[in-house]
Amino acid sequence: MNKAWQIGLFVFVEKLAMQVQKFAARRLARIFRTKSVVAPPPMQSAPLPSNEADRLKALNRYNILDTDAEAAFDDLTALASYICGTPIALVSLVDTNRQWFKSKVGLAATETPREIAFCSHAILNPNELLVIPNAMEDDRFASNPLVTSDPNIRFYAGAPLVTPEGFPIGTLCAIDTVPRHLTPEQLEALRTLGRQVISQMELRINYAKLKRAQLRHKQVEAKLRSNDEQIVNFLEGMSDAFFALDPQWRFTYVNYKASQFLQREPEELFGKNFWEEYPDLVNSVFYKESHEAVSKQVGVTFDKYYHPLKVWLEVRAFPSHDGLSVFFHDITKRKQMESALRKEQKKTESLLLNILPEAIADRLKHEPGVIADKFEQATILFADLVNFTQISTTMSATKLVYLLNEIFSTFDQLTDKHGLEKIKTIGDAYMVVGGIPIERPDHAEAIAEMALDMLAAIQELNVKLDSSFEIRIGINSGPVVAGVIGTKKFIYDLWGNAVNTASRMESHGIPGSIQVSIYTYELLRDKYEFEERGLIEIKGKGEMRTYFLNGIKTASEMEIVRE
Repeated sequence: MNKAWQIGLFVFVEKLAMQVQKFAARRLARIFRTKSVVAPPPMQSAPLPSNEADRLKALNRYNILDTDAEAAFDDLTALASYICGTPIALVSLVDTNRQWFKSKVGLAATETPREIAFCSHAILNPNELLVIPNAMEDDRFASNPLVTSDPNIRFYAGAPLVTPEGFPIGTLCAIDTVPRHLTPEQLEALRTLGRQVISQMELRINYAKLKRAQLRHKQVEAKLRSNDEQIVNFLEGMSDAFFALDPQWRFTYVNYKASQFLQREPEELFGKNFWEEYPDLVNSVFYKESHEAVSKQVGVTFDKYYHPLKVWLEVRAFPSHDGLSVFFHDITKRKQMESALRKEQKKTESLLLNILPEAIADRLKHEPGVIADKFEQATILFADLVNFTQISTTMSATKLVYLLNEIFSTFDQLTDKHGLEKIKTIGDAYMVVGGIPIERPDHAEAIAEMALDMLAAIQELNVKLDSSFEIRIGINSGPVVAGVIGTKKFIYDLWGNAVNTASRMESHGIPGSIQVSIYTYELLRDKYEFEERGLIEIKGKGEMRTYFLNGIKTASEMEIVRE
């Protein structure tokens, strides 16, 4: 009885334990379901644009996919990376199933699948920049492989590359591995550089067309030279003058137009030696060129002024085993137009030099494309007329422009005097730089002399113009990026922290004074007199130590400094 009781109790306890285990399992399952980690939303691939077929045709028109790297595009990508301050920048072209990188900075890959490309989203709104401050917080990209793994994209800003016909074919984009924001100026610069990428692609197409046209022209000329008989038959029906000579330089054919130029009837010339009939041409350009053509068996083309008729002639001579075929026509009007064109070109070059530095203008003429350079050492000056806006409301527009012209023309003369480069005027502000585009070791000294002369010039102009203008001048030194922006109205401009600091030196300065940063002070302290202003709060920069430039030290003061 006792044993049976024990067995029953054991079975009861075993069943109770099984029930407890099942209850605990169900309870734990509910707890873990409640506290499970929420997975990020699935990646959203961009839909195809409504005009996808036409967009792909526009892309293929450039014949640029899978081509080698080109410096013109690499310069733009590097400039985008520098301006936006991102480690990665790309010129990305969106193909049927991929995005391919024509140019890249900070990325080894040459392409990625289209379905994971950020740029596939950017081209859906061709008139707007696509900016993703933090991809991890954007449902479209949080689970994108480019975000969850290498290259670990967090920030993206893409400017759509839009063709002249309005088709978005890709982007110029800046990418970072940490969340960030760009300033409005950086975004506008990215948009501007995007337009430059399209301009470069258009230039690439036009260059290819020109090369093909040149090749076709050479093929036609080669075909004409290969068969002298065909040349003669072709020229017989033309209005150009034509004559043929045998290997002994005797006339075998003279058309009516040629007889007018030669002032002889064709029948009088047949069988006659050209040099005996026209001995005055023995020492001429025609003698030299025609003999060279026969000796080398190559065609020649040259222009010659024909004095008897007072006309310019274009002469083309083609040798063959039968002798020499020559045709020529009157190009006097063309020469006159070329002369007029050269005059206009000189005017255009003069206007270009009023917009761009001479060295940059020369580069732009010989190397069409984007111009962007980095200078490690330069000094920037900003000057502003104090209270000019209030003063301008008290005078007529004519007088206002007259006064500004007098002041800025004087500043322009000082710029030339000190060998500096005027960058631009904005309203009543004047910007000038030393050490750009031609580097010079004394850039800071030249700017200092310019600033002192500007203060003196304003005093003289006040006497001359019966006015009471004051200027505020700010100077800073440091590295900058300089380049040409625009496709219709060029402008040579500067970018960089050093430029912004120079502007702050002016805006936080005192009327009638020259405020300089500590960077410029260190370059000039041995040769110039300064007054320390101390630490001042500079907008966007925090506290900065600044100085007032008062003048150049005397010879004895500089001697003491050297000792």
